[in-house]
Amino acid sequence: MHDWTLLSISFAWKAGTVRLVFRDLSSQTVTLVGESVSSLRIPRIQEWGPSESVNEVTGPLDVGNLKQLSLEMQSGDVIEVTAASFHEER
Repeated sequence: MHDWTLLSISFAWKAGTVRLVFRDLSSQTVTLVGESVSSLRIPRIQEWGPSESVNEVTGPLDVGNLKQLSLEMQSGDVIEVTAASFHEER
C-alpha cells in the first residue's frame, strides 16, 4: 500500500463500520472495510508536511479478539483502527 492515495474515510456510527477508500498505483479504487469498530483514531497534524499518500501499513494485527490496523501517512500522521474484522472491496 506504499504510495497509495487515501481518498476518504467514512464511519457509520450505528453499524460500527469504517470504510477507507484508496487509489492504488494502477489508479484502481480499493476500499478497506472494518466491521464492528471499537476504536478509530484519525489525527491530521501533518508534522512532515501535507500528503495524502500512505507510507507504511502495519496489520491488521491480533489484539485479543480484535484486529488492529495502523496506516502511517507520508504526512507523519498514523491512522489507527481497531475492529472485529477487516476485508477489502474492489
